Amino acid sequence: MSIYNELKRRNVFRVAAGYVVLSWVLLQVADVLMDTIGLPAIWGKAVLGLLVIGFPPVLIFSWIYEMTPEGIKREKEIPTDASITAHTAKKLNITVIALLVVAIGIFAIDKFAGAPDSPADPIKTTARSADTIPVVAVLPLQALSTEEEGIFLASGLHDDLLTRLARLKSFKVISRTSVMEYADTTKNLREIGAELGASFILEGGLQALGGNVRINAQLIDAATDEHLWAETYNRALTTANLFDVQADIAGAIAGALHATLSPQEIEQLGGVPTQNLKAYEAFLRGQELRGMLTMPALHGAVAAQREATELDPEFGEAWSSLSIALIRLYWEEGAEDGASPNEALVAESKHALERAQQLDPDAVSTFVAESYFHYYGFRDYSSALIALGGADAIAPNDISVISTRGYLLRRLGRLSESSDALLRAVALSPNDPAFHRETIDTLRGAGRCEEVRALIADSLQRVPDDDGINAVVAYAIIACDRDTKAAVEYALKVDISTLQHLQGVTRLLIFDRRYETAIEKLKGARDSWVQRPTVRLVIDNYLTWLYRETGHPALAEQAVQSARNNAEQISDSGLTSLVQLMILEALQGNADETRQLGRQAMAAMPDDAWRKPDFSYQIATAYALAGLTDEAFSVLEGIRYDHAYDALSSLHLDPLVDNLRDDPRFQKALEKGETEVAAALMAVRKESP
Repeated sequence: MSIYNELKRRNVFRVAAGYVVLSWVLLQVADVLMDTIGLPAIWGKAVLGLLVIGFPPVLIFSWIYEMTPEGIKREKEIPTDASITAHTAKKLNITVIALLVVAIGIFAIDKFAGAPDSPADPIKTTARSADTIPVVAVLPLQALSTEEEGIFLASGLHDDLLTRLARLKSFKVISRTSVMEYADTTKNLREIGAELGASFILEGGLQALGGNVRINAQLIDAATDEHLWAETYNRALTTANLFDVQADIAGAIAGALHATLSPQEIEQLGGVPTQNLKAYEAFLRGQELRGMLTMPALHGAVAAQREATELDPEFGEAWSSLSIALIRLYWEEGAEDGASPNEALVAESKHALERAQQLDPDAVSTFVAESYFHYYGFRDYSSALIALGGADAIAPNDISVISTRGYLLRRLGRLSESSDALLRAVALSPNDPAFHRETIDTLRGAGRCEEVRALIADSLQRVPDDDGINAVVAYAIIACDRDTKAAVEYALKVDISTLQHLQGVTRLLIFDRRYETAIEKLKGARDSWVQRPTVRLVIDNYLTWLYRETGHPALAEQAVQSARNNAEQISDSGLTSLVQLMILEALQGNADETRQLGRQAMAAMPDDAWRKPDFSYQIATAYALAGLTDEAFSVLEGIRYDHAYDALSSLHLDPLVDNLRDDPRFQKALEKGETEVAAALMAVRKESP
């Protein structure tokens, strides 16, 4: 008998077939358990390894042994006429068929039980009113494996998916910052939906394993906890597949919410910006770093986007992000204050922008990059707003577009429109302290105090321990209520870590005549940023005035000497430096030098309705300290108080301008400010529906 016939007679082939089918069933069960109870990816690998290892022994066993009515016996011990292999073969055939039925059933459930890949036919849909735009919160994707690649991809893909969903007009998407705190939450979906103001929640997970990726996603009605759509994607790990999954998810959400995607949106979702996975990973890394807005993070973002564009020179969105990262770095390194900016960063940012415009001229990211270039490169806020209009036409619900529009309008002095835009940003990112801070600041500047108080209550409930929130709450209380004691309560909670907070908190303590406390705060500033000569000069100038007011002339003289030393180290011509040098001369009684620096400062004043009132007020204060009352009133008369309501409150409270109060022009300045603010608020009320 041939070896083939003998293998067939001993049922080795049937055992092999049964083992293979049983192994496939066990692997599918293992996969389901990993997704359901969060077992690590190594568990699946272990099951597969054991099954592979077990295959040869099973075949050897089926060759050597045979099942008999008396039990298992070695095949050579059984007489040929007593063998029942033919009967065993029938049982094995039935077993294999049964296993095949189970395997086919599992395959059918996995393939067809969820929503089909086409977004047009979700499992369940929820009707909505025609005039309501649904709000969707996309929770962070769970990394279903412990491998670093899977964890990074889950974070990066979540960020990118949010960006692409936010560019669809059919629904609004809660920002990444606000949903990130729910990564490991124990709150149920109804609570999350209520806190975020979201009607629908998308949740899911990602598992990267051996060059493949498995993504599951499900859309849930936050009010009823009903599943509206669900799908699992098993794909090779390529950028094309990742973007295909994103497009499918977006389309499925639109279908479930009875939304219609325009041909342009469908084309945008279906595009693959890069085929290079490494370039895409570098791009995602750069996006995450740029969002941190610290100097080390901005440098890292530039490096990551340079890497992405080197790996794929045709990656248009990476060029846009590189342009943005470079121009933000330029701004933060000193351009905002006009202090010796690095023009090489502008040139490189322009080159990156031009590449993006060549590759993706009609993309949202390209319009945003052009807007940023005008904004942060040249303070050309009007051109920046025009460029942003291209992005707004495509993606009106994108929070980066909405917030940038708010900041541009604020720089242009259109505070009412800016406030409305930033209030929209807060609605889309209700847990983001940055948007709360900026919106409170803008409403305060516009004198919209009722809305300021309402937003403060919400902000303190959501992020009560945020230094920035406590700072802007203190400033708002001063502006709207002129209650120095209540303002100082919040100011003292601030861990001073920026020049803005250093000046703001010190001014509030001075307004409340808490001079000793102000001195302690200034002396306690010891962080690395305090070592900058300009910052040290700010501290010394305040200390000089405070020591004089508290009767410590010797300490005041020491502070003046320290201020002179720091002044000699200042090499830039930034506006902050000019104003502080002017204050130093005023404190020393040098009228001519004060006038000269005052003229330089006014000439360096940017055409910026948001920053100009504060710098103007500081210049007027310096003139007042030098006894130059005519010059002080000349500057005060030029301030637009409807662009800076807090400057008006400062005039009422600030002891640094006490020597101006008896002059009739002082009361006129106050009346001018009140009239401007009242007119602006009246216009807002008329525009309100």
